[in-house]
Amino acid sequence: MEISPTPVSFPNSNGHRLFGIFHQPSAERFRKECIIILSPGIKSRVAPHRLYVKMARSFVDLGFPVLRFDFYGLGDSEGELEEKYAADFYGSVQVGRYVNDTICAMDWLEQEHKMSKFILSGLCGGAITGLLTAAQDNRVSGLHSLSIPVILDSSDIIYDEFLTPAELRRRRSSYIGKLLSMSAWKSWVRFFTFQSDYRLIFRSLLQSSPPKKEKDGELGRKMKKNDIKNPLFPTAFEKTVSSGKEILFIFAEADRLYWQFKENFIKKNNVSVYNQDNFNVYVVKHANHIFSFKKWNNEVIDKSLEWLENKY
Repeated sequence: MEISPTPVSFPNSNGHRLFGIFHQPSAERFRKECIIILSPGIKSRVAPHRLYVKMARSFVDLGFPVLRFDFYGLGDSEGELEEKYAADFYGSVQVGRYVNDTICAMDWLEQEHKMSKFILSGLCGGAITGLLTAAQDNRVSGLHSLSIPVILDSSDIIYDEFLTPAELRRRRSSYIGKLLSMSAWKSWVRFFTFQSDYRLIFRSLLQSSPPKKEKDGELGRKMKKNDIKNPLFPTAFEKTVSSGKEILFIFAEADRLYWQFKENFIKKNNVSVYNQDNFNVYVVKHANHIFSFKKWNNEVIDKSLEWLENKY
């Protein structure tokens, strides 16, 4: 049973007041690890389709205290965002913009509630923030990441130029399926009224992999300049896994971030972490990046609860 959620606030290292909601289980079910759910990008502590609220309630039912709060410049918290474009803001998150806010949240919980062990949870920007924090703070005992990015966002990057071979194959299958389906008439209307991305369609149909970096020409120069892999991810990942911390990565099958992780990180770096007892990957079939449908929400939560019960 959950005690009524409590609004809380605490300062970050720059003096901004951060606001959140603290969920506590009843005393007889109280576990020593506290789960901190980290804001996903521009979204607030509620998350798309109130996913974080549902997660918090489910985690508390297992006996975990839960804090979900807004980073500075987001939601109810103080501070301003200076970036003009959302992609540039996302890029700053992916290199650690909110690591200090996360550490301040742990400091506050330790001082006010005598908690010293934490599981960091979050979607997308919250997931990468959790990983970067876990790699440097020994108070983090677990990492629960949804749709974690291994790339860097920027308003200068044209993402269609960096599709992985698997993404191109998936798009090719989709286009061919629409070509053969009479029910896809809307796609034909877009095609013949010049609303389709013809370059991407023909790349998907005719090209099995992206152009190599050493290719001459404008695209080759652009790819050398704009390497979209996050240079902080491999080191933080290896350090967190090797430390023995419990890790669960949940991906959405239809999300480009899943294919970026699988092909641009696991395959290209010859990573064999799937053999690690403390690292688990789960893929929600057909789901999109934010797990929009109720059944996808439920699958994410069910898998998360199973992992928590097995590991803690």
